[in-house]
Parts: sequence; structure tokens; C-alpha cells
Amino acid sequence: MSGKNRQDLIIDELESITGEELYLRFKNGDKNAFEELVDLYEEEMSRFVYGIVRDSHEAEHIVIDTFAQLILNKKDFEGKSSLKTYLFGISKNLSMKRMKERNRDRHISFDEVAELNITDGVTMSAALEKKADSDRVIIAMRKLKSDYHAVLSLLYFEDMSYREAATAMNKSEKQIKDLAYRAKVALKKTLDQRVQSR
Repeated sequence: MSGKNRQDLIIDELESITGEELYLRFKNGDKNAFEELVDLYEEEMSRFVYGIVRDSHEAEHIVIDTFAQLILNKKDFEGKSSLKTYLFGISKNLSMKRMKERNRDRHISFDEVAELNITDGVTMSAALEKKADSDRVIIAMRKLKSDYHAVLSLLYFEDMSYREAATAMNKSEKQIKDLAYRAKVALKKTLDQRVQSR
């Protein structure tokens, strides 16, 4: 027998199953598939939603509401995008609706973010691995508009393509590319201002 125990094998099996496969099993009556689907996306979605609403209690409710919509509206997901893109689109819309209801101008931040250098092509995730002091970036991220946070989160933390992010945010690919560029510039400008004010 290999060095892996039964739990490790189950985890490996879960990691190889796609959201679309689980969703199909769920639609065909497999109740366990829905629990596996939640396990697959809940943590990432919670981080994403928390980044927008900045309230863990509200984020939890929004994630639950997102999965509830998946249950209640089984026919809505047609497979035109990945299930992840579809779910993140729902959670983004619910989060933005909640923000409007709260009528506050709060923005998302991340537990771990790294400075994004838009001139040398370094990706945010690569910069994250190299950067030890991310506090100033977190503070800078809090000052950005929520759309900027959303697009950076989807592209660089959720590894979505421009097309997937466009679907999730209900925008065109060109709008996403433009928004991502402006978000990077705004983040760099905010970081530069913080350095100069020291």
C-alpha cells in the first residue's frame, strides 16, 4: 500500500473532479455532489466576497445565498462559462447589491497581496511569493474602488482569464482589460504616494 491514507486519496479524488462534473451529478439527484461542490468553491468564494463586503458575517451569508441560487435556479447555468465563473458572478452581484444596500463606500482588501509592478510584467501571485512586507499593499488596496478590487481578485487570485472575469463581472473583455489596467495603475499610484509620504 502506498504512503497515502484513505483521507488523502479522497482529497486527491475531489481535487481532480471539476465543478461542472459535480454540478451534473447534483442535477441528476446526487445530494453528496452538492456538498462536494460547496467544499470545492466555498473557501475561495468566501475570501472573494469578504474582500468586497469587508464583513465576515455578511460574507458568510452571501456565500450561502450564492449556493442557494444554484439550487433554486438549476436551469440558469447553461455551461457557457465555467461553473466557477458563474458562481463568482452571482457572488459578486450579491456582494455589490449588499454594498448598495449598506450605502457605504467600503472596499476590499486581501489577507495576502503583493505589490503589482505593471511595467515589468511580474504577476501579482509571483510578486506575492517574493514580497515579505505586504502591509502597505493591503492598506493601499483598501483605497481602491470596488470594481478595481474585483477585477484584480478575479484575474490574479482566482486565476480567471479575461473572458471569465468579463462573464463574472457582466462586462466585455475589452472593458475588463481596461479596468484591470486602470486598477494596476491606481494601485501603483497609491503605493507610490505612501512611499513618498514616509
